[in-house]
Amino acid sequence: MSADLSAFFVVEGPHLEAQGLLLASSLRGHTGDDYTLIAYRPDGPDAPAMPRVTAEAFAHLGVDLRPLAVDRSFWKKPYPHGNKLFACAAPRATSRHVFLDTDMVCVAPLDLERRITPTAVSLVPDGTPGWGKGNDRWDRVYGHFDLALPTDRVRLTRRRRVSYLPYFNAGLIGFHSDPGASKPFAQLWLATAREIDWNVSVAKKRPWLDQIALPVTLKRFGLAYDVLPDVYNFSISDRAFEPDATPKILHYHSFTYGPHWPQFKTELARLNDTLGPARMAVLAPLYDRFWHAATGGTP
Repeated sequence: MSADLSAFFVVEGPHLEAQGLLLASSLRGHTGDDYTLIAYRPDGPDAPAMPRVTAEAFAHLGVDLRPLAVDRSFWKKPYPHGNKLFACAAPRATSRHVFLDTDMVCVAPLDLERRITPTAVSLVPDGTPGWGKGNDRWDRVYGHFDLALPTDRVRLTRRRRVSYLPYFNAGLIGFHSDPGASKPFAQLWLATAREIDWNVSVAKKRPWLDQIALPVTLKRFGLAYDVLPDVYNFSISDRAFEPDATPKILHYHSFTYGPHWPQFKTELARLNDTLGPARMAVLAPLYDRFWHAATGGTP
């Protein structure tokens, strides 16, 4: 490993396992052994067991499977999306960290090690203003922390690409372990999300709590952010294929959106080649219902 960077994601249950294997295979294909790959498995008595063949496949891809301590009393009511915040806050040996939603696939070489610095959190704006547009929710959230609304703006990445309050897609987050910080970014984000969940009266916190808390954390603690091009978090849900687009990471949301993008199908073929026919034959009964959707429903 040469890039001092951990790329990590969460796997829990068959759907995320099928996605995680594809993500890991694609990252290995485009980064070689440069990045440390980590798949976190939430713990607890109700956590689904991972089949042995799946764990072996992750090991074959050089993925470190780690248990993730999840405090289910942390949130006011169940919030599975919160597992990404626990994963970000978990300790890792590298100084650079990149969280990826499991429903992503790498389709081109990456240079994230050069994008992540000690001075800023690296983020891609969301596609549309999915929360807080046309009402006073943002005013109330920022006001709870005695903060004025931010004056800076980001350019959203879909449809009209409007200028909007800082609002980021939490599917990819890059940050640095700054030894001079009193608390790491991920701990501050986790604490801010919890405070909003328990003590701020605004509607529709789920599933957007992570994205609500993200810009508030930055402003609350005076943290800078670096806006990454959307090629690092390129959403393809409800998006026609764009032959001139040059994404690095596709955010596909559902396997059914994959067939429209040849890059996606290339990575699915890579998974088959990397794991090999014998291993794939054993994995097929577990995951073919997901992978077949990604090829348009054909084996």
